[in-house]
Amino acid sequence: MESKKRVIPIFYDVKPSELVVKDNGTCPVKELRRFSAALEEAKFTVGLTFDSSNRDWSVLLKDASEAVIMNLLEVEEQ
Repeated sequence: MESKKRVIPIFYDVKPSELVVKDNGTCPVKELRRFSAALEEAKFTVGLTFDSSNRDWSVLLKDASEAVIMNLLEVEEQ
């Protein structure tokens, strides 16, 4: 990622491999390329996936909280 900040993607009702940028003609080409590159990188970033048809919100919140805490502990150690 450009900013080198930590990101924990949450893929809600979508698989990371399905991420694509759709050009609707309202965004500059440079921004589309930048966003497309970020999505490509996100596809290979370890994140959380959530399928609303068969998972409970409390599980997502617990998993997200644990991921944030783990990342904060890693940053603290550096």
